[in-house]
Amino acid sequence: MSFNLHSKADRHASTTVAFAIVALLALVASSNLFAQGRYWDGRRFTSLQPGMNIPVRLTDTIDTTRSNDYRVYRGIVEQDVFGDNGQLAIPRGSPVELMIRPTRNNQMTLDMESVVVDGQRYAVRADANGTVGTSGDFGLIGSIVGAITGGAVGEAVRIPRNTVVDFRLDRPLDLGVPDRGVDRDGYHYHDWYGRGR
Repeated sequence: MSFNLHSKADRHASTTVAFAIVALLALVASSNLFAQGRYWDGRRFTSLQPGMNIPVRLTDTIDTTRSNDYRVYRGIVEQDVFGDNGQLAIPRGSPVELMIRPTRNNQMTLDMESVVVDGQRYAVRADANGTVGTSGDFGLIGSIVGAITGGAVGEAVRIPRNTVVDFRLDRPLDLGVPDRGVDRDGYHYHDWYGRGR
């Protein structure tokens, strides 16, 4: 003979708590899916969002006193970068384009131009009215985090090859922005910036 020691009120309370837990888990899962769905298409990120930290090892030496030649410098991502959803956003070794840009106080700074992940280029999608980094638009793409050997900001920018520069994205990088640069004398340039696009 068995006795049910739980009252009807106890069973109702247990059912209510179980329902609340299930509802909470569903809410967390749906908000996570919404966040993933916004910038994650199930295979890759469709946009790299501000706040993401990207360590870049320079594969070119940078030694310049000019911010208006629009030369692209090269680097590679130093370590895997993960998105907020825990998915791999940028694998180690992904190619990065860097440029020297003017700042508001007539200095120069090293800035991130783009990153290529699995053959897909992420860059700022500029509208017809403006371009990131042109004189007059000082909206840099990435902030440099920490100190750098040589100098990444000033009247001259001198950074040795193999230096690791940590960037924190200040603007989103969108998937599928074409590279309309040109090659001259063994270097790559994005000189459409000087033509106002």
